[in-house]
Amino acid sequence: MNNNNAFPYRAYAMEYGTFLGIAWTAVFFLFIATIRTASDLYATLAFFAFLSLAIIPFLFAWRIKQLQGKGESLGILRGCLFSFNLFMFASLFTGACEYAYFAFFDHGTFVDSFMKIYFNPEIANVYKTAGLNDLYGEAKTGLMQFGNLSPYEKAGSFFTFSFYTSLFFILPVGALASLKSSRKIQA
Repeated sequence: MNNNNAFPYRAYAMEYGTFLGIAWTAVFFLFIATIRTASDLYATLAFFAFLSLAIIPFLFAWRIKQLQGKGESLGILRGCLFSFNLFMFASLFTGACEYAYFAFFDHGTFVDSFMKIYFNPEIANVYKTAGLNDLYGEAKTGLMQFGNLSPYEKAGSFFTFSFYTSLFFILPVGALASLKSSRKIQA
């Protein structure tokens, strides 16, 4: 039986979670640039950056697997704890950056940009043609309510969304991190 208590998976989760948080923050700011400018270039970059975010945690889990000694395994419980800590640190980092943005830089332009796009008559006609007037009204009300939130509450809603979304990835990333290593990378 291997002694897995010596492997510092929590330290790696903090380090890799910070890197993942930086990536999430970069995609958040790309999204903001896309909303503000309505540029196709920013939209394309944000789309591909968003897709790459689903791959990054698996790369970190593969790295943890490779850092183990040959034939050793982190174990499924520690792998899932690594994954949980990874996503928690990423969510905390991103939440802090989003709070700083909403508190000091936004001044309501995020919601205003959304309202300009969403209250466009063409968008309203698309919803009306599809028979989704109720949905359009609810989304409009929700957007107006989001605009009335404090910066702390806006950042909290984004934090909650990112954390609950990452819950879907905890088990697969943890399972990959817990596989037995075939070779050892020098750290």
